[in-house]
Amino acid sequence: MKTVIFTNQKGGVGKTTLTRELGIALAEREYSVLLIDSDPQGNLTKSLFDYEGPGLYEAFENEKVEFLFGRKNLTLLSGDSRLAALEKRYLGDVDAYLKLKTLYESKTFNDFDVILIDSPPSLSVMTLNGLAVADYFIIPLRPALYSLQGTNDLLASVAKVKKSLNSGLELLGVILNEYNSLPVISRQIRDEIVEGFGDKVFSTVVSRTVKIEEAIASRSGVIDEKTKVAEEIQNLTTELLRRLDL
Repeated sequence: MKTVIFTNQKGGVGKTTLTRELGIALAEREYSVLLIDSDPQGNLTKSLFDYEGPGLYEAFENEKVEFLFGRKNLTLLSGDSRLAALEKRYLGDVDAYLKLKTLYESKTFNDFDVILIDSPPSLSVMTLNGLAVADYFIIPLRPALYSLQGTNDLLASVAKVKKSLNSGLELLGVILNEYNSLPVISRQIRDEIVEGFGDKVFSTVVSRTVKIEEAIASRSGVIDEKTKVAEEIQNLTTELLRRLDL
């Protein structure tokens, strides 16, 4: 089992989109996939199910795990706005960052090949829980000015997590999302990101397109149709599997 968390302090960089689309693509390739929605906004959950009920909140509060089953090989541990209340309540709790790790110690999660975690756009209790159990983290970035702003803080926080909670945590890579190669500034920013992260940057980029929003609206996967972005997600999935040695 490999666990990957998508994390970035900035919002709107594609954490939820990449978690969702890569999860669907992995399931399509016959990998057993669990998606964990740890963002109180619950957008990952809403993009897959019309559902309000037990999920990560109950798992943290009662250690009672209830999964949602969607497409073949694809399972979800849902998130919702109640997670924000837990964020506040857990502040100062010495075990606050180990809630998910405690759940992992049960056999509940052993049946999955890959677990992908969507995290909030902050270094919150929920994000730190994900970092505490993950084998790897991925940083999604948009080719926008100041896109690298905040990554130093993230990497500093990861260093603290490695020291105190999860010594095995590693950066799997950086994924460039919503990329448009036509503007010169976009290419310059991509070069800047590559200069900063080197071969940690995935060679596959995800283009900016309405096709992903259409897939989310229909609760389907972007790979269900033959489009440029569908090909990009498939290539990104292949690259992900190679980096995970799967």
